[in-house]
Parts: sequence; structure tokens; C-alpha cells
Amino acid sequence: MRPAPTTAADMGRYDVSIAEPYLTELVHLAKQWTEADDRLGVLECRRFFSGAAAYRHGSIVASLTPVGLAFKVPDEVRETLFRSGRASQLRYFPEAPVKRDYVLFSPDQDVSASDAALLVLGHNLPPE
Repeated sequence: MRPAPTTAADMGRYDVSIAEPYLTELVHLAKQWTEADDRLGVLECRRFFSGAAAYRHGSIVASLTPVGLAFKVPDEVRETLFRSGRASQLRYFPEAPVKRDYVLFSPDQDVSASDAALLVLGHNLPPE
């Protein structure tokens, strides 16, 4: 996989073929998530800048990019994950603003399908 872009200008230089491996992987992950929890229903995956995003009921719920796997979660869930050290703030490149509604799991972290499904549904994860 390519390194993450470092500036907003770099984001615009990525052609759509860069996103393909992320889209392929996110489609695979989304299938696992929906199999783990049928409450998710249908997740649609599309290209998203240099990565891919998963949508539920027309809204982004997750993204997979060079910086890792991110989930859009409620404030309480986000704060719990930050305090526990299980997730970090999402920035698409070093000088970018923090995407406040999201939590980020780095590429080396393994998020189980059942945990991912809980996050997509906006629920907290069980204690480790």
C-alpha cells in the first residue's frame, strides 16, 4: 500500500486506482461485519479520496485509507476508546485537522468483525 498523503494538495493528486486496494479490502471487511451482526443490513462501499468508505443508510460509517480503519461513532464511544488507548484521533495526513466524529485503528491493529459491527451500530466495545 502507498504511504499516506502529507498535505491537502497531495490528496488531490491521488488517482482513483490508488483507492482500489482499499475498496477491495473494505468490501471484504464489510461482508464480514454484516455476517457478524445482521442488524447492520446493507453496507455500500465506495472510493473515498485515497481509500474507501462504507455507507449505511446513505451516511458514512467507516473508512479505510492509508492511515488505517476509521469508524464514525457517538461521543461517548469515542471518548471511551480514546481513554482506553484502543483507538486514536483521525487525521488523513499530518497537518490535517482532526476528524472529530471518528476513531482510528492503525493498519497494524486487528479489529474483529463483531467489534467492527458494534462500532458501525454506534455501540461501545466490550472491555478487553
